[in-house]
Amino acid sequence: MGVTEARKEFSNLIRDVQYQGGVYVISRHGERAAAVVPVQVYQDWKKQRKEFFDQIREIQDRADLSPQEAGKLASEAVAAVRSERDQSA
Repeated sequence: MGVTEARKEFSNLIRDVQYQGGVYVISRHGERAAAVVPVQVYQDWKKQRKEFFDQIREIQDRADLSPQEAGKLASEAVAAVRSERDQSA
């Protein structure tokens, strides 16, 4: 949905998200700019994100790695998983 349409339909959009669980991606100049999701989805995402970074910090502490070393290893792991996923698709 474009920004102009979202602005015109904002009240209906919010109602749909709040009561029906609708999800909207708002575009600006043809590029995705924002997403409107139910609050529970947002809260779940925040919780999962926090848990993920807590795990990273815990692993980093146990492995005695610097933040830069841990970041490099995490990036390599993400790249490996994405490559594997792309190959199986």
